[in-house]
Amino acid sequence: MEQQDYFISVVIPNYNYEKYVGEAIRSVLDQTWNNREVVVVDDGSTDDSVRVIRKFGDKVRLIRQENQHLSAARNTGIRAAKGNWIAFLDSDDLWHPCKLELQVEALKKNPDWAFIGGDVLDEGDYPDFDKATIQEEEVTLNDFLAYTPMSGSVALVKTECFNKVGMFDPGLRSSEDLDMWLRLASAYRGGRVKAPLWHYRQHPDQMNRDMGTMLTTRKQVMSRFFHKHHIPFSQRRIAWAQYMYDAAITHRDNGGNLGRSLAYGLGSLLYAPESYHAEASTGERLKSEIVTLLRLLRIHKPGETHDH
Repeated sequence: MEQQDYFISVVIPNYNYEKYVGEAIRSVLDQTWNNREVVVVDDGSTDDSVRVIRKFGDKVRLIRQENQHLSAARNTGIRAAKGNWIAFLDSDDLWHPCKLELQVEALKKNPDWAFIGGDVLDEGDYPDFDKATIQEEEVTLNDFLAYTPMSGSVALVKTECFNKVGMFDPGLRSSEDLDMWLRLASAYRGGRVKAPLWHYRQHPDQMNRDMGTMLTTRKQVMSRFFHKHHIPFSQRRIAWAQYMYDAAITHRDNGGNLGRSLAYGLGSLLYAPESYHAEASTGERLKSEIVTLLRLLRIHKPGETHDH
């Protein structure tokens, strides 16, 4: 396919990230794939974000709206997009310079794919790699039920897909990505590039969501999807086991209740004792249970603070 078949609208939602949005935009403008536009939707920022964005002049199309949260900001960008493909980037994350180019090359080899993701770089520098050796693989609905093979800052989606699956749900304050990916993967084929294409930046200003709300919303999203789609029990079992495993880790590592962490982890093992992906192998889940139990025992030692 020719280059014009991949005109990409990059949608960057922003809210009060004046410290980071400029670098996010720069990581798009520095892409080796130039057939694109940049649409920044400022979602009612009260800081100096707009001034930072306007410094890029006509290289960026700025849309301002009252604060309506992430899903609504992304939807505004989708409606304004001129491209036949839409890429998303959170305003505090960054792209590898070859991100779009590598995804387009993978799409050219797999013309029936309607969405594509890629791996994440949590910390450190991007590893050196030969673009010619980068591979891609298909991801299916089963993968999205078992783990998270695509995130909001790496997703590249054919624009026409939103006419069929709908927009991001503005009523969700968490798990809006999972809700969208499940709908996409149930209607279209897609894949991911097996290389770190984006950098998830962790910083003090991060908009961390309430742990209880995050877990409750994810459960609601999954229940709603299962109600609307006929999903075999074997797949639903894996999905709920993954939910319980993630809930266990979340409670353990983010100031939650260690007793609940232990119970969720045990539930995951009982519900799906087999390994269902590398990060949630039986061994890893057993190890997590042991770590949680040791932390519980340490908290209960005489003289130590009992705080869960």
